[in-house]
Amino acid sequence: MFNFDVPRYEGVVNNALALRPVIEKAADEISQKGYDNIFFIGCGGTYAHYLPLKYMMDTQSEIESHALIAAEFMLMGHKRFNKNSVCVFSTRSGDTKEIVEAMKFCKEAGARTVLYLSNPGTPAQQYADYLFQSFAEDDCLAEAIYLTNIPFAARLLKNKGCFPGYDKFMDQLGQVTPYFVKAKELYEDRCKAVAERHKDTDYHMVIGSGNVWGEAYDYAMCILEEMLWIKTKAIHAAEFFHGTLELVEKDTSLLLFYGEDETRPLMDRVMKFSKNVTDAIAVFDTKDIDLPLDAEFRKFISPVVIYVITERLSCHLERVRNHPLTTRRYYRQMEY
Repeated sequence: MFNFDVPRYEGVVNNALALRPVIEKAADEISQKGYDNIFFIGCGGTYAHYLPLKYMMDTQSEIESHALIAAEFMLMGHKRFNKNSVCVFSTRSGDTKEIVEAMKFCKEAGARTVLYLSNPGTPAQQYADYLFQSFAEDDCLAEAIYLTNIPFAARLLKNKGCFPGYDKFMDQLGQVTPYFVKAKELYEDRCKAVAERHKDTDYHMVIGSGNVWGEAYDYAMCILEEMLWIKTKAIHAAEFFHGTLELVEKDTSLLLFYGEDETRPLMDRVMKFSKNVTDAIAVFDTKDIDLPLDAEFRKFISPVVIYVITERLSCHLERVRNHPLTTRRYYRQMEY
């Protein structure tokens, strides 16, 4: 695979999976002490990665949960937030301003804070009651976030009696590393072809629903816009027909993210319409991927799988556009 270090990647995934005992201990202690609700608080990509957790909570339990953007939460407040809330955060750098400020606020309000962190010893860590730490960089960060936060959410669900298959799920999840590598290999040539077709394309629509809507949001904003400087819109499949469809023309690029949850028919509806209009549709479908999980569990890791395979597209777009994914004009380059 082009520009891909397999041992490094395997280390990132395996190290995240190895945090299972730490995650279970934290979730069990939180469950034993009790809580009123869960707040998943992020910004940019970390907010996007929390949308599947919110979906998981809403579809599997009656646990009250909220997925919020950190800066907005700090300004608007939230009437359901209190000292019995559990607040979940993730950060690679450990010094993202909005995350550090929101963690400090929640901690000082008496709420319990849970943090996934890539870089230890950074400012966010001081406000964490429960810390899940493992190394990751941008190209594999979502795997680390998901493979710590999905088990954490699943353990809370188990402790509420809402996830009877938890132990089987976790044992199977622990085997995913080689399957993720094979998923990348499967999509390598597809992504190379898509990247070469769209070398000079200046606008994309990224469409998803349900458990992978967060990944559509993330890929549009954090990868195509921030890292590659390509104008992009993230569109929920259900909302596509309430405006955006009018912009589709013969050569409009659509990137369709298919997961395996209850909302898959929404994506089929988008495909049915779009294939009659544009000839530039690229499909990323988690059903293509062989996984060591039972069918009932696959939907829970669909967002991780989408990230796994779209990383190959990002890598090839970087190559054909001669635009390093690490290049920024404004983000962290100035005060704003």
